[in-house]
Parts: sequence; C-alpha cells; structure tokens
Amino acid sequence: MGTGGTTRKKIVEWTRRYLPCEIAGWVGELGGAAGIYWLTGSYAAAVVAGTIGASVGYYATAYVNGVRWVSRTLHGRAWPMRVLVANFRALRSIAIEFGPAEVIDSVLIRPVALYAGPYLVGNVALGWTLGSLAADVAFYVLAIFSYERFKSL
Repeated sequence: MGTGGTTRKKIVEWTRRYLPCEIAGWVGELGGAAGIYWLTGSYAAAVVAGTIGASVGYYATAYVNGVRWVSRTLHGRAWPMRVLVANFRALRSIAIEFGPAEVIDSVLIRPVALYAGPYLVGNVALGWTLGSLAADVAFYVLAIFSYERFKSL
C-alpha cells in the first residue's frame, strides 16, 4: 500500500472516529445557542451556550463510543469489572486525546471565532458557521496529533 492508500486509510479512520461526535456537537452547539438567543436575545449568552452545547454533544458521543470500543477488547472479564475498566479506559482515552485541544478550543479559539465570525461577514448564521468551521480545524489538528501520538493507550 502506497502513501495514497495510507492517507486514505487514516482519513477513513479519523472520519469514523470523529464524524459522529462532530454531528452531535453541532446539534448541541446550534440548539443551545438558538435556544438561549431566543430566550434572552443576548448574542454573548448564545456564544457561551453554543460552546457548552458543542462540548456536551461531542463528548457524550465520544464517551459512549469509547466505552463500546474498549468493551470489545475486554474478553473474559466478569461483568462488573468489565464495565468499570471500560469506563475508566474510555475516560482516560478522552482526556488524553481531547484534553489539550478542548482547553485551547473552548477557552480561546471557539468563543473568539463564534463572536467575530458574524461581524466579519455581516451575517449571523454564515458568520457562526464559518467561525465554527475555523475553530474545528484548529481543534482537529490538536486532537489528531494527540490521538496518533498516544493511541496505544
């Protein structure tokens, strides 16, 4: 398999790993932001709610998938220990893979991008979408680096 095949294999691996999380994150982000904006009329409150909603949707999905994937590797363990070990390993994996990326994304990149995007393009929906996409690119550069570096854990 040449470099092209290896690249395609990695893209498929990353897509399977991250796409379900990304979809759930977008639903949480847009739903949270829209709901809070509708309730309060505050753009700043909508940015905070969108950031929180994205994290909740994303990590709930990552956690469930992590527990499922780890459980498949724990053959021969009794039920209570299998559940405990699967949950611990999934949490550890999420912390290592996403921790640094999430801190940088949630504290700095995403709030700035979501706040600035609509002002830069003159349209709330388009600016929010473009800001979120820009933040996602930065997040995945960091997350994929961590995943590839520490996936043996």
